Amino acid sequence: MINKKVFNKTKSSLIKINIAVVLSFLILFSIFIYAYFKGVTYKSIDNKLNNELESIAIQLTRQSMVYPVTKYPSNMIYIYKRDRVMYYTPQNGYFSDVLPNRYTNKLNDIFTFSENGYTFRELNVEIDEYQIQIIRNIDSEISSLRQLIFVFIIGILISLVITYYLAVYLTKKALIPIETAWNNQAKFIQDASHELRTPISIISSKLERMLKHPNSTISDEVETIADAMSEIRRSKKMISDLLSLTKEEAITKLNITEVNIKNFIKDICVDYVDIADIQEKRFEMNFNLKNETIFTDENKLRQLLLIFIDNAFKYTKENDFIAININQKDNVYTEIFIIDSGVGIKQEDIPYIFDRFFRSENVRDKDIEGSGIGLSIAKMIAINLGAEISVKCENNKTEFKIIIQNNKCDKIT
Repeated sequence: MINKKVFNKTKSSLIKINIAVVLSFLILFSIFIYAYFKGVTYKSIDNKLNNELESIAIQLTRQSMVYPVTKYPSNMIYIYKRDRVMYYTPQNGYFSDVLPNRYTNKLNDIFTFSENGYTFRELNVEIDEYQIQIIRNIDSEISSLRQLIFVFIIGILISLVITYYLAVYLTKKALIPIETAWNNQAKFIQDASHELRTPISIISSKLERMLKHPNSTISDEVETIADAMSEIRRSKKMISDLLSLTKEEAITKLNITEVNIKNFIKDICVDYVDIADIQEKRFEMNFNLKNETIFTDENKLRQLLLIFIDNAFKYTKENDFIAININQKDNVYTEIFIIDSGVGIKQEDIPYIFDRFFRSENVRDKDIEGSGIGLSIAKMIAINLGAEISVKCENNKTEFKIIIQNNKCDKIT
C-alpha cells in the first residue's frame, strides 16, 4: 500500500504550491489594479490643476487687476508678482499661516506635499513676472485609495480561505490516480513475488531432495527433475508475460497499416484448425463483412487475438466448441467475437478477470496452468490499439468481444 507519510507530504506540498500560486497572482493583480486607479486618480487631479492654470493665465492677460474666477472651487490659488501677493484664496485653516510655503525649487512642476496632517497636490508655475500656486487638497482621494487597499487585503484573505479548501479538494482529486497507480504497483509487486515464490520453493525443495541422495542416478531422479523443469518453464513463462505487460505499458506509437481482416483471421487460425482436430474440439470461423479492409497495428492485433484464442483452447475440453465470428457495423467498426463452451467464468469474477494475476477458483481447482497475466496484457494492448473489449458468460458459454474502429488514423496512446 501507499506510504501515508510520503503521500501526506506530497499532498501538503501541492496545497502549499497551489496557495502560493494563487496568492502571488492575487497580489500582482491587486498591485496592478491599485497602480492603475492611483494613476487615474492623480491624472484627473493634475488635469484639473492644469485646466485651472490655463483659465488663470487667460485672465491674467485680460485684466490689469487680478480677481480670477476659479474653475474648480476645491482649488486654492495664490498669485505672486515678484515677492508681492496679488491674490490668494482663503485656505480654510489648512496651513499654519495665511499663505502656504513657496517651493521655488519646484517651479513648473506638479508635486505632492503634506502639512498639518493634510496632503496636497500643487502646481507651481512662473509666467513672466508672476508666480502661480494652484493647490488642491487630496485627502479624500488618498482615503479612497486606502479603502481600495483595505478591500484588496480583505479580498485576498477571503480568497485564500476559499483557495485553501479548493486546493485541498483538487489535490485530493489529482492524487487519486497517483494513489491508485502506487497501490497497483505495490499490489503488482506483492502478487508477482507471491506467484514466483511458489515455483522457486518447489524447485528449491526438489534440488534439496536430490542433494540428500548424492548416489542416485538421473533415472532415479527423473521425476524430480521433470517437476523442477516444469516449474522452471512456468517461471520463464510468467517472467516473459511480465516483460510483455511492461512493454505494452510503455507503448507510445503504433504502426498503423492496411489489413485485410478476413485473410488476417484465416492466417492466425490456420494452425488452430489442426490443434482442434487433435484435441477433438469443434473450431469454426464466420465472417459477415461489408468491407474486408481495416486500419490497425497488425502485430498488436495478432497478439491480442492469440491471447483470447489460446485461452479458449486452454479452458475447453473434448467435444467443446470454439468460434471466431467477425461482424461489421456500417463500415465504421469491426466486431470480433471469440466464443467457447469451456469451463466458463463466474459472474462475480467477470469484473476482475483483467486484473493482474487474477485466476478464478474454478480454474485453480482444475489445475489448469496459467499465470493470470494474459488478459492483463490483452487489456493493455486493447487500450493501445484504441479498441474496446468486453466479456460475458452464460451457461458456461464465454464470449469475448473486441471492437476495432475501421478508420485510418495515427493512434497514439
